[in-house]
Amino acid sequence: MTFFRFFRKTENLIPLLMILMFATLNLSSVRREFSKTNDEDKHYLYGERIASGDSTRFDDSKMPVTGLNALPKKIASFLDDGKIKQVLSRFYVARSVTILFSCLLAFLVFYWARLLYGFIPALFSLALYILDPNIIAHSQLVTTDLYVILAICFAFFSLWKFLNNRTIGNGVICMLALGLSQVAKYTSIVLFPLFIILLFIFDAFAWKTISQERKSFGSMGRKYAQYGIYTLVVVILVINIGFLFNNTFTYFGEYNFISSVLKNIQSSLPMLHGLPIPVPYPYLQGFDYMISTEQTGNFSGNIYLLGQVSTLDGFPGYFFIASLLKVPIATQIVLLIAFIAYFSKKEFRKNLVKNEMFLLVPVLFFTIYFNFFFNTQVGIRYYLPVFPLLYIFAGNLFVGWKDFTFFQKASSYVAIIYLSISVLSYYPYHISYFNEIILDRKQAYKYLADSNIDWGQNKNELDKYLLDHPDALYKPSNIRSGHLIVRVNDLVGVTAEPEKYAWLRNNFEPTDTIAYSYLIYKISPDEIENLCASTDYCDR
Repeated sequence: MTFFRFFRKTENLIPLLMILMFATLNLSSVRREFSKTNDEDKHYLYGERIASGDSTRFDDSKMPVTGLNALPKKIASFLDDGKIKQVLSRFYVARSVTILFSCLLAFLVFYWARLLYGFIPALFSLALYILDPNIIAHSQLVTTDLYVILAICFAFFSLWKFLNNRTIGNGVICMLALGLSQVAKYTSIVLFPLFIILLFIFDAFAWKTISQERKSFGSMGRKYAQYGIYTLVVVILVINIGFLFNNTFTYFGEYNFISSVLKNIQSSLPMLHGLPIPVPYPYLQGFDYMISTEQTGNFSGNIYLLGQVSTLDGFPGYFFIASLLKVPIATQIVLLIAFIAYFSKKEFRKNLVKNEMFLLVPVLFFTIYFNFFFNTQVGIRYYLPVFPLLYIFAGNLFVGWKDFTFFQKASSYVAIIYLSISVLSYYPYHISYFNEIILDRKQAYKYLADSNIDWGQNKNELDKYLLDHPDALYKPSNIRSGHLIVRVNDLVGVTAEPEKYAWLRNNFEPTDTIAYSYLIYKISPDEIENLCASTDYCDR
């Protein structure tokens, strides 16, 4: 099935309608114009700079891809005053650009799953994607998170296509996909070694089918050298275009590095000082900043998990726990059964290197890396690149749908219905989604915090509440009774000193929440009197 033939079949209206519903759900959320998250202002500002022809860096993680979000406002700047100009300048339009690319990723999930497993399995893969609350949440933001998920998924899809059919066209698309991933987020740097690993594994298993004249190590070495040279040229060109050729070929010795890794290389290898670096200055500069941030723990606050606070090293297995709590239960069940079904069937496993390796190797790498070697544990959003790959893989569970029993089909439909109810019950506050392991949503803060619950997106909701409840006090500075409101991240010690609200956290339970991001307490004078009499909090 080619890409263009896809649109000629009537049955393909089904996935297109599903994607349209996904887009509508997201658009209805962004039209509410929630507060900007903590990162959006800077991402958008950098996007505006890119759209204006300036890629000079002012922050560590901002990337050229957000120039796409700034494009509507840039177009508006060329228009006469009027309704169209006003609309294009609104921030929800900038957010809508991310939704568009999330829809493209939804289509890629369906398209790849269909090539692997067929139409019905691909529909289930698509359903898992469009009903992922974390995907929904980050499809609505002006950040790089959704873009890098798309870039990584498309890169591995392109590599799969190329290695199975080594045409010039597939090779060019693969190289471009790898290059585009590098201007989405620095996470994509790991694609270089992963691509090499997948290439070697694929060719090692295909050794028997390689013609004798191409089987010598010399010919294989020349082929790999060609791959490497062409790829580097294309990737470097794409990076330069993305960063607008800003000070390309700056000498290595002229960089002002801040990370210990690059500073040590610069100081210990003076022979490299005269080496012109073929990428724009802000690209390597941003990479240096990111290494420093990871090393020093210079995030926006402390790391929090299951009631414990860490200032730097984080928690091994953080993303396992985050996924257990923030991925819908129905999705987890489908994924678990899909793995069991796949590895229990010999006819499936025989295609592992040819097909599923391109899904499972990156999932395995990211799972190990993020859970045990990554210290910026501030939210499940960093781990999201694995999920579209998993959803595509889950399609294998539904192969042979026509032969499914009534019970199997009914169970599949029930899972999707349950998934829909669970996810939509959080509408429109999907950043704060937790599955039914935590039945009392007021208690979610005891397990996770930071961008898992509150990323600054509900400040407008807080303002409305304070306007309607003039007796309420936000962020009490001392121990007191009354109608109190505390931000989740302040309460648990992410954005405030952990001891500041220990008296409240350890002795009282919230009575309600504001959009799940702020906790409401109603404490009587007698309760405070008892607290002071039975503890030493009031004496501190």
